[in-house]
Amino acid sequence: MKNAIEILYCLQQLELGGESKSPQIAEEISKLRKQVPSPIMGHYDRLRARDKKGVAIVRNSVCTECHMKLASGINAELIRAEDILICDSCGRYLLAARETAATTAETAPNLEKPAPKKKAVRKRTKKSEPPTAS
Repeated sequence: MKNAIEILYCLQQLELGGESKSPQIAEEISKLRKQVPSPIMGHYDRLRARDKKGVAIVRNSVCTECHMKLASGINAELIRAEDILICDSCGRYLLAARETAATTAETAPNLEKPAPKKKAVRKRTKKSEPPTAS
C-alpha cells in the first residue's frame, strides 16, 4: 500500500509543476491516477481542492507540511512501511523521506559498540598513624 503513496507523491509533483498544461504531462497524470485506489484518491483530491498538498514528507520525525513532531510509534510504522498513515495534525498522507528510510536500513546492522572506558586508577596515600600517648 505504500506504493500508492509514492505514486501520489509523483502525481503531486507533476500537478504542482508549472508544466501540467502540456499534453504529455496530462497523460502521465491520468495514468498515475488510475493506479491509485479510489478511496485514497478521493482523500487526496479533497486536500488538493483546498489548494493543499496531499502528501507530506517526514524528516526527523516531523511532518514537513504542518511542522508537527510525530509520535514515535507512528514514525516507527512509517519506516516499516506496512500501512498508509495520515498526519494527525494536518490530515495529509505521510511518506518517509528517502534518505531517512535508507539510512535507517543501512546503519542499523552496522552499529558498532563504543570502545570500553578505562577505569581510573586511584593512588593510595599512606595513612598517618594515630598519635600514641606516652
